[in-house]
Amino acid sequence: MVISQSGSALQTRPSLLLRIRNGQDADAWHLFVELYAPLVIRHCRRRGLQDADSTDVTQEVLIEVARTIRKFDYQPERGRFRDWLWTITNRKLAQFFSRQNRNQAGTQAVELLDGHGIMTCEPQWSAEFDAEVLRVALAHARPHFEPTTWRAFELAWLESSSAAAVAIELGIPIETVYVAKSRVLKRLEEEVQILAEDLPHVLPLRLP
Repeated sequence: MVISQSGSALQTRPSLLLRIRNGQDADAWHLFVELYAPLVIRHCRRRGLQDADSTDVTQEVLIEVARTIRKFDYQPERGRFRDWLWTITNRKLAQFFSRQNRNQAGTQAVELLDGHGIMTCEPQWSAEFDAEVLRVALAHARPHFEPTTWRAFELAWLESSSAAAVAIELGIPIETVYVAKSRVLKRLEEEVQILAEDLPHVLPLRLP
């Protein structure tokens, strides 16, 4: 059985991207940092930065997001949020390499980012973005369902078990498995939209 909460209540909640436009919404910023700072830090480390430098560049990215988020208009045909964040991150990396004058990779990054448009992010960034959003969305959705409902969803969707196998394992009718999966997915879709406004790219995922 699902713990009751109307879908309309979720749909009236403002998205995280909308909430962080308000610099006074500390909870929104805490969630934003929790969600996206690890993504930026990992990207910096892949570019060869040490931990302290990765943290510094990430702070610069977050400051830039806070400064410019009011100008970001979510229009997928012109640029997704993941691409916007990717662009800001790489511009800050380019500035870091330019300051350090370390290697040719830094010079190339500066040349690449001379334009002011939004770049399309690379596949690894996109995959990690999806994974972070999905994990947080799952954590937010889980408390709204009873354990059996959630376990049915985990087995059927996250672990790709057949509905028949899930029904046998949990001792519930197969119809209940389908209902559990549908209800949790609906909640999960809403949570993803609130977190990232990037629904189509996240929900096909399965956690490892």
